[in-house]
Amino acid sequence: MEQQAKLPFVSALLVTRNEQDYIEIALTSYIEQTYPKDRYEIIVIDGESTDNTLDIVRDIKKKCETEVFKISILNNPKHILASGWNIGIKAAKGEYVIRIDAHAKAFPNFIEKNVETMSQVDAACVGGKLITKTIQGNNETISKVLSSPFGVGNSSFRVSDKAGFVDTAVYGLYRKTIFDEVGFFNEKYARNQDLQMHSRIRKHGGKFFFNPEIQSEYYARNTTKKMVKQAFGNGKWNMVLLKEDRSGLSIRHLVPFAFVLFIILSTILGIVYRPIWIIEAFVLLLYLILGLVFGIKAGAKGMEIIKMPGLFFLLHCAYGIGYIAGLTK
Repeated sequence: MEQQAKLPFVSALLVTRNEQDYIEIALTSYIEQTYPKDRYEIIVIDGESTDNTLDIVRDIKKKCETEVFKISILNNPKHILASGWNIGIKAAKGEYVIRIDAHAKAFPNFIEKNVETMSQVDAACVGGKLITKTIQGNNETISKVLSSPFGVGNSSFRVSDKAGFVDTAVYGLYRKTIFDEVGFFNEKYARNQDLQMHSRIRKHGGKFFFNPEIQSEYYARNTTKKMVKQAFGNGKWNMVLLKEDRSGLSIRHLVPFAFVLFIILSTILGIVYRPIWIIEAFVLLLYLILGLVFGIKAGAKGMEIIKMPGLFFLLHCAYGIGYIAGLTK
């Protein structure tokens, strides 16, 4: 008991809005942690959901809350993630704050492994590996696209199995004092507020550490339309961030933008100088081959292999076109 009392207190945040199909998985995964129940709290910050999200949360809270284990529900009138995280951080009682998305599931030792890792390294934030899956329709092809380095880049939290210091973290455990030092999440950003925050932390001298033994699952959008819509929005807000803080993005974030610009410019210039179309055709053929290769490496079989290059192309084009849309935002 004495050793348990020495464990740091952790505040686990969960920001929601209209997540009735996912919230039970996310919240239950927080509740079923191996970390001692009297050493962490759960704070749900809801953005005025209009579906059954809050009813589900209240029902779970009623069944699982005890005298030593508390689940708080706070209101987020601005509805966005940044304001939700800020509300949660300000209300947190923990020495550390940790978060997952409502579209996610923390592994049972998620908090335990994060705290253990934080105690061993000098970092402002530690995080682990993200495993992408889909539910509601079980569109595994999309999950394979969003798990492939060809689809989403070489982020350590997606593809690496080697622990070490990195440039960012996903679903991180933060020292709460870091927010006193660099400020809270920028509520101007509807997306990418974590990238902008991590840029500020790095400039302040804070470090990020990746431990692949820390694991969580992310439930991706389960239709092509939802995937494309999300990619477009991410690209648009990446451009907003790029215009204000270039260090907030890495090269991998800019590749889809460069790809779309190449297609647009080579198509136009080819009207004047037709050999450019040959170069464009060669690049697209190479892209198709890479799409097939990475589709096979991702475990695609049968017709999935044929679909993968097209899904990669839709994802990257939506992302790149989002950048163009962000120029005017």
